[in-house]
Amino acid sequence: MDGSSLARAAWKRALAPDPPLSVASWADRHRILSSVASAEPGRWSTARTPYLREVMEALSPSSPIERVVLMAGAQVGKTECGLNWVGFVIHHAPGPMLLVEPSLETTKRVSRQRLDALIEATPELAERVKDPRSRDSGNTLLMKEFPGGVLILTGANSAVGLRSMPVRYLFLDEVDAYPGDVQGEGDPVELAMQRTVTFRRRKIYLCSTPTLKGLSRTKTFSLPATSPMTSAACSSPVRVSR
Repeated sequence: MDGSSLARAAWKRALAPDPPLSVASWADRHRILSSVASAEPGRWSTARTPYLREVMEALSPSSPIERVVLMAGAQVGKTECGLNWVGFVIHHAPGPMLLVEPSLETTKRVSRQRLDALIEATPELAERVKDPRSRDSGNTLLMKEFPGGVLILTGANSAVGLRSMPVRYLFLDEVDAYPGDVQGEGDPVELAMQRTVTFRRRKIYLCSTPTLKGLSRTKTFSLPATSPMTSAACSSPVRVSR
C-alpha cells in the first residue's frame, strides 16, 4: 500500500466510533514496561503515578478535551503517559499520528529505546506492528504502520517532517527544547498543530519540563485557550482547568 492509500485508509478509519475504554484503563490492562526502557519493568500500574490519571483520562476518546498540556519536573512520567496514549491508539482507536521530539537525533533515540520497547513488550501491540526485520513491514525508525493507521516520528528541527501528512493525533514531547523557528518556516509547534485541522475529533498532547520563565512554550500553551479548541492545562501535582 502506497503512502496516499495508507493515509486515505487511516482517515476513513478515524471516522469510526471510538471505544469507551480510557487510556489509563488500557495501560493498566495491557502495558508492559520493558527492562530496556524502565527501572521498574513489569506491568504498568497507574496507581504508582496517580497524578497522571487525569492526563490520560483527558487523552481518552470519551473526553471532549482536544488539547492537553502537561508541564512538570523531569522524570515524572510525562513521556510514558504519551507512550500509553500511543499504545492505546494503535490497539483501540487507530488513525494517523505524529510524534515530535526536539530533534531528529532525539527522535531516533526515542524510537529505538522507548517506542520499540513499548511495542515489543506489549503483545497486543506486537501483533499489530510488524517486526522491522520482516519484508515490507512498514516498521522503520521514523514510521510505524498498523491496521487502520500510521505513526510518523520526526524532529522539531525538520520542516519537511512537520508538514508530512494530516494527522488526527499529535504528541509534542519536550516542547520547551524545540527551536523557535524551523528552517525559516515558523514555530514548529504551530506547524505541527496545523496537521490536525481537518480532523474534528483530534487530540493534541504537549508536555515538557519547563525551562526559562517567560520563554516556556509549555507555560504559554497552558494558559486559558483563546481559540474554540477545548483545552486542559496540567502541572505536577496535576491541576486541570477547562
